[in-house]
Amino acid sequence: MLTIQEITEAYKNKIDFLDLEILIANSLKKTREFVLTHPEYKLTKFQISNFKFQINRRLKGEPIAYILGHKEFYGLDFIVNKHTLVPRPETELLVELVLNEISNFQFPISNLGIVDIGTGSGNIIISIAHAIQHGAWSMKQKNTTTFLASDISKEALTIAKKNARLNGVDKKIKFLHGDLLKPFLKAKKLMPNKLIITANLPYLSKDIYESAPIDVKKFEPKSALYSPEEGLQHYRELLEQIKKLSVISHQSSVILFLEFSPEQKILLAKLIKSIFPKTKPEFKKDLAGKWRVCKVTIHTSPSPYQRRD
Repeated sequence: MLTIQEITEAYKNKIDFLDLEILIANSLKKTREFVLTHPEYKLTKFQISNFKFQINRRLKGEPIAYILGHKEFYGLDFIVNKHTLVPRPETELLVELVLNEISNFQFPISNLGIVDIGTGSGNIIISIAHAIQHGAWSMKQKNTTTFLASDISKEALTIAKKNARLNGVDKKIKFLHGDLLKPFLKAKKLMPNKLIITANLPYLSKDIYESAPIDVKKFEPKSALYSPEEGLQHYRELLEQIKKLSVISHQSSVILFLEFSPEQKILLAKLIKSIFPKTKPEFKKDLAGKWRVCKVTIHTSPSPYQRRD
């Protein structure tokens, strides 16, 4: 029987060491701490077979998250598979900005809606809903906030619903199938008066997508990554749908948070201004110092709530 130490020595030059530790731990159904502190532990034949199966997948470029079947995001655990993107740490900025926006309201907002477009695994809307339901928020805010999400992929929605149950917010979030805002345009009665819309849509341009690592291009769904028009087609379509929504519906304002690629900042600003000339996009950097999230406030009538100074 091979020990953890012998397995480590055999593969340490073939794979990233952290990945190696994670896969050994997963094969043993133990923690990484156990792997580090028990080098003498002998693996059973089944454990060795399981490890080799997983390590071969990783050597072919498959993301660790797909091999494990889950990924941590914003302190929560999310099921992921080939139908969903692997949640990225930089997307946590978008969640933080939404929560900060709500916390800065002068008073709890009744009939507030948070809508996540292209929800994928549901990591954004679930993280926001979980934070509000389990955090230090007023009962009024907890009880009157509506959480909605859409995705064009039925397979992704299936995973998102499982993740909502896994994280205890399945009773709080309504998931709809369809393209961007279209499901909500068809069901306007679902839409609250005050909207915060989040979107981490496909935004990789052709050049950026083609230069992406193999574990991204080969294994993650291209439909969730690539977008024509320099990576901005999906955002153009969403902005046009929001403009239509603001005309036919009763929203007093829409606050939009978009994740984008750093090199798109100027192009995205021009796109937003071309559709909503009176808006002033705000851009935020992620922890790596790269432009990552754009905030857009669209007023369709005088705002019923004001931010604190």
